[in-house]
Amino acid sequence: RLLVQRYGAAHLVAGHDFRFGNRGEGNAMLLQAYCQKKNMPCAVVPEQKLGEIPVSSTHIRTLLEEGRMEEAADFLGHPHILTGEVVTGRKLGRTLGIPTANISIPEDVVQLPFGVYACKAITEGTEYLAVTNIGNSPTVGGHRITVEPWLLDFEGDLYGKGLTLSFYRFLRPEQKFPSLDALKEEIQKNAVQTRKFFE
Repeated sequence: RLLVQRYGAAHLVAGHDFRFGNRGEGNAMLLQAYCQKKNMPCAVVPEQKLGEIPVSSTHIRTLLEEGRMEEAADFLGHPHILTGEVVTGRKLGRTLGIPTANISIPEDVVQLPFGVYACKAITEGTEYLAVTNIGNSPTVGGHRITVEPWLLDFEGDLYGKGLTLSFYRFLRPEQKFPSLDALKEEIQKNAVQTRKFFE
């Protein structure tokens, strides 16, 4: 009732194992029966499998939390996507010649492993390859978790603009480097890896 009255739901879709209500007593059959009474369309999706493994949000979250991006994409039907607004960071990347865009992210999104990823980024309708670091930047004494894509072949200002990242491959775990030069050298290697991956 709430979905219909408050949010104007016109058609409900649920998985075959969907549960709701007090102690999960509601199920897909109950939902279908309610919708039928209200003359409202309701689709219950039967169990889907990829190979022998059922497609489920729990399995997909596990794959993402383990950095298994390509397997997760198989189950999602597309790469894992993160969208946010570019916010001001510490601007350390610029001093290395590797300007990154810091993205603000909601707290309730799936936490990917700290490390570097081969991504594609879309901003203002244009797509770029991107090397993205997720973590707290231990080489420069960072303490808060950030998502920092370096858009390859991009020049310009992204502050305040929307950015969508698609995560294709986990390249390496985040690590503390002995110097900024060593960090820069490794990020340049990651850029080469990213270009090769997308070739």
